[in-house]
Amino acid sequence: MIEKSSKIFEEKFGEKPDLYYWSSGRVNIIGEHTDYHDGFVMPAAIDLGITWSVKKNGGEVRGYTEKFDEMGQFSISSSERTKFEWMLYLQGVVEVLKKKGKNFGGVDFAIHSTIPIGSGLSSSSSLATGFAYILNDIYNLGFSRKDIAQIACEAEWWYGTNGGIMDQYCIANGEKGSAIMIDCRALTHEIIPIPKNIELVVFETTIRHKQINSPYALRREQAHEAISVMKELYKNKKIEKLRDVTFEMLETAKPQIIKKYGEKEGELIYRRSKHPITENERVLKMKNYLKKDDFEKIGETMAECHKSLRDDYEVSCKELDEAVEIAHKIKGLIGCRMIGGGFGGCTLNLVKKGTAQHFAGEIEEMYRKKTGIKGNPYICNTHHGLEVIK
Repeated sequence: MIEKSSKIFEEKFGEKPDLYYWSSGRVNIIGEHTDYHDGFVMPAAIDLGITWSVKKNGGEVRGYTEKFDEMGQFSISSSERTKFEWMLYLQGVVEVLKKKGKNFGGVDFAIHSTIPIGSGLSSSSSLATGFAYILNDIYNLGFSRKDIAQIACEAEWWYGTNGGIMDQYCIANGEKGSAIMIDCRALTHEIIPIPKNIELVVFETTIRHKQINSPYALRREQAHEAISVMKELYKNKKIEKLRDVTFEMLETAKPQIIKKYGEKEGELIYRRSKHPITENERVLKMKNYLKKDDFEKIGETMAECHKSLRDDYEVSCKELDEAVEIAHKIKGLIGCRMIGGGFGGCTLNLVKKGTAQHFAGEIEEMYRKKTGIKGNPYICNTHHGLEVIK
């Protein structure tokens, strides 16, 4: 990959790059729609990612992406938004660093990316986190990897998204051979080795259903409605987010939720809040199941997660459900579920070592026959999230 991005750099800038960097994509093993409720997540950095060829310059950010066959640029001194859409993530990083009072120069770069865009494997977070890491390294800004994750997250907020910090934190701290269990409140993590006899297959449904009125923001609000009832019932406990609520507490509070919001709305709020609460429990259980190589429990936990996302949080869709159903018919499967925001996108399939190639071919063919849609399977390996390539 170095050779490819280096060659592109030479073609575009007429000289050799000085440095090379890697920023990965990521896949989430378990812990979906919990990060913005201050919960636990367990993603892994993967070997689909971005290779950067880099050279310092005075005060411009100039870069070429093979994905769009486009050379973009903006001036560090200007806060006017660049017209190059993909570069807004990088400009966000620059604006966050300026806000922190840091002095730094520009950079020329060429990137070669193997992350499919819009597939839920964090191509945008790889851009933002990778660029924050590069500026920190070449201009000696002194930030930790945790700082870099926060800078990249703020850069994406500047761009206009409102997600949590899971993707950026995973890319900044991911390690080969492992998942990373993140406490999204404390912003601390634990490295969780993935059994060597497990392989990862991501299946892209190639479907993205457009939803009206921001479905993610709506679900976040609906789930949070239960907090006011919890605070009334449990005055002796400090309850700020659903992270502070157990399933037993929610069950006790259910009659009060329905009394306050009415039968239909109350039942909806109960289900919305139930997902992140039970998902936190699943993350903590998965940590132990991975350590014990307990394939049966790993599969059960992933199935419970998908059911919760489908029925309680209601962010799945028929194509994702079809892909999950099909996966269970293929030899070698350990567990599968939808991943990402939902309403389309991808499923994650954990399969037994040596079966990934067969599984990928089977799910692609069976999905096409069942739905008439061509999906895309990606066999992934865990990888370091960020690194300087020597």
